[in-house]
Amino acid sequence: MLPVDKILKRVARSPALLAVIIYALPWLALVVLGILWLAEHDWLVPFVGITLGLILLLRLTLLLLGRMRQQRVATPVDGDHSPIVTANPEWTARELAVFQSLCAGIPREPRPWNDLRPLALELVEQAAQRLSAGQKGALDFSIPEALLLADRVLIRLRRNLHDMVPFSDRVSLKTILWTWENKAWFTHGATALGWAWRAKRLLSNPPAAILQEIQAAVTSSGDGGEFRNFSVAIVQQILLEEVARAAVDLHAGHLRFTDEELLEIELGSADLDKQMLAQPDEPIRLLVIGQVSAGKSTLINRLAGSAIAETDMAPTTPGLTRHTIEIEGMTYSVIDSRGIDGTDETAQSLLSQVLECDQVLWILRANRPARAPDVELLQMVDAAFATRPLRRVPPITVVANAVDQLLPDWPYPEHLLPIEAQTTIAAVSAAICADLSCREAIPIVAEGQIWNLDQLTAAIANGASDALATQRNRRRITGAETSGSLSRELSRGASGIWEAGRLAAGKLFGR
Repeated sequence: MLPVDKILKRVARSPALLAVIIYALPWLALVVLGILWLAEHDWLVPFVGITLGLILLLRLTLLLLGRMRQQRVATPVDGDHSPIVTANPEWTARELAVFQSLCAGIPREPRPWNDLRPLALELVEQAAQRLSAGQKGALDFSIPEALLLADRVLIRLRRNLHDMVPFSDRVSLKTILWTWENKAWFTHGATALGWAWRAKRLLSNPPAAILQEIQAAVTSSGDGGEFRNFSVAIVQQILLEEVARAAVDLHAGHLRFTDEELLEIELGSADLDKQMLAQPDEPIRLLVIGQVSAGKSTLINRLAGSAIAETDMAPTTPGLTRHTIEIEGMTYSVIDSRGIDGTDETAQSLLSQVLECDQVLWILRANRPARAPDVELLQMVDAAFATRPLRRVPPITVVANAVDQLLPDWPYPEHLLPIEAQTTIAAVSAAICADLSCREAIPIVAEGQIWNLDQLTAAIANGASDALATQRNRRRITGAETSGSLSRELSRGASGIWEAGRLAAGKLFGR
C-alpha cells in the first residue's frame, strides 16, 4: 500500500483528526498568503526578527521562573519554614525561638481537615513542654486565660475581615450557610455556563475553539489541582501557626487575668469598634403627605415660624422640597411632597419617600370627605412594610386641617369652642380615623386664626424618639447609603487581594 493511501486510511479512521485538518486548512492558507504579502512589502524579515525576539524573551522569562523555583526548592529548611503569622512583640528570645521551632514543624503539604485537630493539640503540648521544662501539659491553663486568649484572637480576626474582605459586615451567616448547603447547584451552574461558553466559542470560531480545547487538554495536567492544594496548604499553615502563637502566649504567661490585660483588650476592642460604629444621627426626615391643596406648605410655614415654603405659586408642590426647621430642640429635615392626586405614578413616588423617611405628617382637609386616595396610599405603605419585616414603620401623625370650614361661627372668642363645635370636630376626627385606621387625627387650623398648633407640635416632638429609632433601623438595614461606600468595599477587596498575592509570591519565590 502506498504511503499516501496509509495516511488517508488513518485520517479516515479518526474523525477528530479529520475535523482538525479540515478546519486548519483555511487558516493554513491564510498563513501562506500572509507570508507572501509580507514578502511583497519587504516586511517578512522584520516580522521574523520580531517573532524570534518575542520567543526568546518568553523563553528567558520561563527560564528565570524555573531558576527561581529551583532556588526555592533548594532553600534550607529553616529559611523555607519562616512563619506567616507575626510573632508577639512582647515575647522573649526564648519564646520567639519556641514559636519559630513550632512553625518549622508544621507540615507544608495539604492534609485532611480532620487531621488538623490532633496536629493543633500536639503543637499546644510541645509549647507547654518546652516553655515549662516539662512541668505543664497542653491544657494547663485557667478558664479566664482561655477567655482572654479567645478575645485577642477574635479581635485580630475581626480586624482582618473588616480590612480585607468586602461586605463581610453585611452578609449574614444565614446567607453563607445557604450558599454552602447549595454549593452543588452553584457547581452545576458554573459547569453549565462553561459548556455554554464553549459551545458559543465553537459556533463563532470553530478553528480557534478546537485549538484552545487541544491546548487546554495539554496544559491542564494537574495545574488546577496544584493551585487548590497550594491554597489549602497555606490556609492550614496559617491556622496551625495561629494555634502555635496562642500556645506560646498561654504557656509563657502573657495572658494573666490582670487589670492591665483587661484594659488593653478593652481598648483594642474599642479601637476596632470605632471603625464599625453607626454614623451619628441625622436630622429627622419628616415627610409631609396630603392631597392637592391640603395645606402642606402652609403648615410647614407655621411649624417653622416663617414663610419658607411657597403657598400661592401652584396648587401642589412640584417634586420634593426640603426645609430644615427646629421643633422643640430637635432638628427636622421637612420634605414637602407633591400632592396625592390618585395617579399610580404619584402613589409610587410617595411610597418610595415613605420608605426613606423617619416620620410622616399626614394632612387631610376636614371639609373634604373624599379620602379614597389617602386610604389607597396608606394601604400601599402597609403592604410595603409587610414585605419588609425587619424595617420599622415610621410614626405617622394624622392631621385634620381646616376644621374652621365646618364651623360657621368661627372664630370663637378666645378659642373657647361650644359643645356643638366640639361635637362636629370630634365626629370629623373619628371619621378620618375610621378611614385611615389611626388612633387620633389632630384637628388644627393653619390659615387665618391659627388654632391647636401647639398640640400638633407636641405630638411631632413626642414621636422624635420613635423617628430616630426608625432612622437607625433604616440605615442599618439598607447599609446607610453613604457616599463612597462602593469605593470603600473595593479598597477592602484590594487589600485582601494584595495580601493574598504577597503571601503567595513569598511562598513561591522565597521572599
